[in-house]
Amino acid sequence: MRKLILTTTLVGALGALPAPTPADAATARDCLVSAWHSCDKDFPSSNSERVIAIRGWCYLIRWGLCKIL
Repeated sequence: MRKLILTTTLVGALGALPAPTPADAATARDCLVSAWHSCDKDFPSSNSERVIAIRGWCYLIRWGLCKIL
């Protein structure tokens, strides 16, 4: 009887766990590439340190937004 109770408890606990979902690396890569290209288009290359810094923050913010949404 003890084994039966433990077995049903274990099966119930395993059934309550969420189903694992595989990581979608291709979507994350596509999102990063699109953020990269859009930031390059919005802030064109220059030798100014400020523009380079702004473009770097643009990469981080747009890729982060893509991961959230």
